[in-house]
Amino acid sequence: MKRRGVFTLIEVVVALGILTLSLAGLLQILAASQNRLARAYEKWRETHILMQAAEYYLLQPGEDPGGIPYTYFPYADYEALCYYRDAENLPEEYVNIPNQLPLRTCVIELVRLRDRKTVETILVDRISYETTLEGE
Repeated sequence: MKRRGVFTLIEVVVALGILTLSLAGLLQILAASQNRLARAYEKWRETHILMQAAEYYLLQPGEDPGGIPYTYFPYADYEALCYYRDAENLPEEYVNIPNQLPLRTCVIELVRLRDRKTVETILVDRISYETTLEGE
């Protein structure tokens, strides 16, 4: 006598095994995507902090802006550093032009304090108004 609509024990075990493997794969994918999301958020946050520091430093006169006050940079776990250097990789026809102010590169670095690692850097070329032209 055959029974219809009833599963054997081996069919149920195989189905549960397939379901277990599927759920394990799904959980692994979810964990990986959650890690990627956390890394993307941290990268966005660091970029936002760097842009905030760059805005402050680029609005300051001169090439020695000092530190950023806490009211403008309220991030205790990061530090923003700013310094100037000569512009690099300029075409030869733009170097040492008479009666032209020099081009300097403003380097702004975001340093994570817990490991003192530079996590982001931005370079902005600016005309140096601190240098006087010859004959002035």
